[in-house]
Amino acid sequence: MYILIGVLSIPIFVIAYFYITWKSIIIDENLPKQAIYKTFDHQKQESIFGGESDKNKTNNFRIKIDSLEGQYFSCSVYNYRPFLKIYLSIGDGFSGGGYDIDIVNNRYKLSPYYYTDVIKPFDFFESEEYYKILNKKLILNKDSYKKGDSIFGYIELKIQKRYGPEKYFEEGKGYFKAVVE
Repeated sequence: MYILIGVLSIPIFVIAYFYITWKSIIIDENLPKQAIYKTFDHQKQESIFGGESDKNKTNNFRIKIDSLEGQYFSCSVYNYRPFLKIYLSIGDGFSGGGYDIDIVNNRYKLSPYYYTDVIKPFDFFESEEYYKILNKKLILNKDSYKKGDSIFGYIELKIQKRYGPEKYFEEGKGYFKAVVE
């Protein structure tokens, strides 16, 4: 009897976890009509090295960390059935980071990430950096996409990184567009 209850409760907990941690996407079919997207076609993406890259601008996502502000993110979208993955990323090839947005069934999960090629002794002792999503909002122009579709979106986020006296906050918002690969 207890085994049956245990086996039946596992799917219930998994489904409850999904609906609690994965938030609903807001769909706005008029999003592509925003004037900001037309300006992206006539601008080049800013580079973290200064100046502009050779690629067209894909977003105006801005992040603010305490008093510092930056707008050098690139946007890419991949269709990995059943997931749609949106990356807002910044990096120089050796180190970088950004935000990973996983979408499934009109619900999404936001995660910050970073990478580096610096190898430190005993790296395996370090765990992932603590973060807590305080606020997030994602608006997309459609509820489903396939490879080759254009995606238009808007995102807002507020994240607490670390804790105690070392804690700091990241706040970001902006429009983005890309072609689903």
